[in-house]
Amino acid sequence: MQYSFALMLRRLISDSNAHSGFRVVIAMTCTFIPALFDFHLGLFEQSNLAVSLSLCLGVMASAIVEVDENTKERKKFIATVIACFFIAASSVELLLPYPTFFALGLGTSTFAFMMLASLGTHYTKIGFGAILIAIYTMIGHKANVVWFEQPLLLAIGALWYGLFAIYWSHLSPNRTLREQLSQLFYAISRYQLQKSDLFDAQKGNSKQAIIDTRQKLAVLNISIMARLESSKSMIKGQYKANRRQQELSLLNQYYLVAEQIHERISASQYLYSQLENTFGRSQILEGFHQLLLQLSMDCHQVGANISEKKIYQHSRRLKWTIQALSDQLFLLKQKLQLFNNNQEAMQALQAIYDNLNGIDCLLNSLSNINKENAVIVVDSENKQSPDFWKTIRKAYKQKTPVFKHAVRISLSLVIAYLIQVQFQLNNGFWILSTVLFVCQPSFSETRKRLTLRSFGTLLGILLSFPVFIMIENEILQSILMVVSAFLFINYVRTNYGLAVIFITLFVMILTNLLAPSGIDVLYARIYETLIGCVLSFLAISFIYPDWQFKRFPALVNNHLLNSSRYFKQIAQQYQFGRSESIIFRQTRFASFKSDAALTSAWQSMLFEPNSKQHLKQEVYGLVNRCDALNCYIAALSSHRHKIESEQDLALLKQLFIATSEQILYTYRPELKETAIEKIEIESFQLYKETMSDESKLIVEQLRLIAFTALDIQALLQKIERRAHRESPSLT
Repeated sequence: MQYSFALMLRRLISDSNAHSGFRVVIAMTCTFIPALFDFHLGLFEQSNLAVSLSLCLGVMASAIVEVDENTKERKKFIATVIACFFIAASSVELLLPYPTFFALGLGTSTFAFMMLASLGTHYTKIGFGAILIAIYTMIGHKANVVWFEQPLLLAIGALWYGLFAIYWSHLSPNRTLREQLSQLFYAISRYQLQKSDLFDAQKGNSKQAIIDTRQKLAVLNISIMARLESSKSMIKGQYKANRRQQELSLLNQYYLVAEQIHERISASQYLYSQLENTFGRSQILEGFHQLLLQLSMDCHQVGANISEKKIYQHSRRLKWTIQALSDQLFLLKQKLQLFNNNQEAMQALQAIYDNLNGIDCLLNSLSNINKENAVIVVDSENKQSPDFWKTIRKAYKQKTPVFKHAVRISLSLVIAYLIQVQFQLNNGFWILSTVLFVCQPSFSETRKRLTLRSFGTLLGILLSFPVFIMIENEILQSILMVVSAFLFINYVRTNYGLAVIFITLFVMILTNLLAPSGIDVLYARIYETLIGCVLSFLAISFIYPDWQFKRFPALVNNHLLNSSRYFKQIAQQYQFGRSESIIFRQTRFASFKSDAALTSAWQSMLFEPNSKQHLKQEVYGLVNRCDALNCYIAALSSHRHKIESEQDLALLKQLFIATSEQILYTYRPELKETAIEKIEIESFQLYKETMSDESKLIVEQLRLIAFTALDIQALLQKIERRAHRESPSLT
């Protein structure tokens, strides 16, 4: 029991979400100093408790939009947030007594703030925070108080939290990065665990079982890419702030190894169904199953070591499994050579072993990482800051998803406010708050949040009943409110349903402290939340609905383009030698990212109405084949090395060109008709006759890539023909 408590405490201390929660708790506690010690604040007309609660709201809004960035950029971000918060809050205070002008101001300002998202992720948070602070201003609005008091208090609260967060980050500058890298290796571990099913006879190796497993792997890849992108962004930000951080250099090496492991575990050599047919009676496939399980466990251990600031120690058990499988492969190879059959399948099996052995070597390298000799390798992307007005104007003219969502949110909030005025709802801001949090850019995300928000709010309100009945002391209510804020911040990134329960409790207690009303308003909160949910559902369904089937053509084209570039980079390395150059890493990252985006769009499509899931089966096949193409290219990449034989290299060059053209024809089919000379895929087999065994395996991988590209081309043509017949908008 004592060990379990110590383990739980250690995890709590090392968890970045808990740290964010503790930071909010300390910042909020400080805002209650005026109320606790009854300071006389002559500048403000409100009571000390009301002043503290307004500061508390500013802290919460600032915490919700917080970014993990280097200090220099963070200061700029905080300054922008403060300015936007003050403008938004002041507008509410000045216009709230005039409903018509307030509705116009709410619509135009919401649209303007939401359009900031076209400038980048940080601006998305600023826009969201400004609208949120406007709603918070409605919560604390008092007609008999001077207009600038509430905006000033909210801005001061946000400024206080921003400065406190900067100081906090100085104490442990890489904590969030450690958490991201830890979660990255956990995600890689889950991927390997799932991939082990391909070699598990008990799970079944039928064609359908393999397809199901590959689909699950494609979904898991979404999480890996999200962690990779987040970690990459944090490393670049921290590197700009301080280039001489030894710990950052160490974490960067973990990231670089994770990139290479991800490429290797994504690789697909040969056809798994054929491996089962060839080696199903032997125990060799079970050996690969056990090896993948071991690699999964060790990747999970790497994640735990990163989180706990420990150096990873390579597993002796994994070393034994690698050696045992190597011995079994040697014996099997000798047996097959004796009877002179299944040599190609044996080569494929050896290639899979070499790839997994490469992962083992990468993990082993982590146990020898040296902080002193670590080197930062950061992508040399010199992105210029976007021109503000030009970018906004472009988003407006092209009717981008950002523009559509800005229109959707602004109209929804105006309608929510008109409902509040029409039915004289004293606390109708709850409808606006629900719309802001629930209505997302996509139908699938809105639908998920709709359910979580509804049940979360109802449960939060139910928890408020005993609080208002049993706890009347303002200090105890304030303490419970701060605890609710901690739990909200702790769960908002990992469990939105739980987070909604605690943010509901937070706002319920806060509004009760501002204007004690007890349980009388709880019933109103319930139907106001339901109104907001219904309004959000109608908005995403009828105001610029952005159904996923409309996005697929652009997503597929982008993925095929990135896959083509990835393939060409690999082809060069077979000629000049293996390299983890920045250009290669950027190209590989773009290919995997576009693959994850395509799978994510397919997952989102499954949450949409059946009437909007056009060409469902065809799109499902297309997503699977695009993912397979990326995995086959990754396999070619995992074995890349300089071909020493001039004869083999000359023949392989021709096949690389032919395969590259086949990928090109998938997204540029018109070029196929103009091609003067091309190699047929069926003739790939003829090239093997004069090649070494090593090169034969490369030819087989090229053939898999070319055939998959051909399948994609045929599917795209089929989808285009059906789209023309069923709905012109699909094309």
